[in-house]
Parts: sequence; C-alpha cells; structure tokens
Amino acid sequence: MDVTLPERYLLLGATLAYGLPLVALLAGAAIGAAWWRSDWGAAAGAALAVAAAALAATVLRRRLESAMLARLAIRPVDRART
Repeated sequence: MDVTLPERYLLLGATLAYGLPLVALLAGAAIGAAWWRSDWGAAAGAALAVAAAALAATVLRRRLESAMLARLAIRPVDRART
C-alpha cells in the first residue's frame, strides 16, 4: 500500500505543531515584558500565550485532521516496479 498526502497538509501540520507555540512564546514574552516591565512579566506573558496556543492548537488540529482525511489517498503498490 502507498499512502499519499498533499505537501500542503504536511507543512500545515508542522506549522501547527512547531510554529504556533514558538510564535506564541515569543509574542507573549514581548507583550508581557512591555506590559509589566520585568522579567517575571515576560515569563508570565510567555506562559499565558503558550497555554492559549495549546488550546487553539487542539481546535485547529481537529479541523486539519478532517481536511487531511478527505485528501488522503491509499493506492496499491506495483511490486514489479519496486
């Protein structure tokens, strides 16, 4: 069996898993540092933003999974060519 998936969904999944938390961490730290003007504020802002990103990622992951399942293709592999 050969399982294929469009590259777009692979890139979206990687962005969701790695990019969203990283951007949330950096943005939350910057906003927290600007708001409270301390290192503790930066840490609190980063923690709150990562927690919010984790909650958002679960909703986005479900939507991405349902879209990926619609595009997933399973085909038999020709053994003579391999």
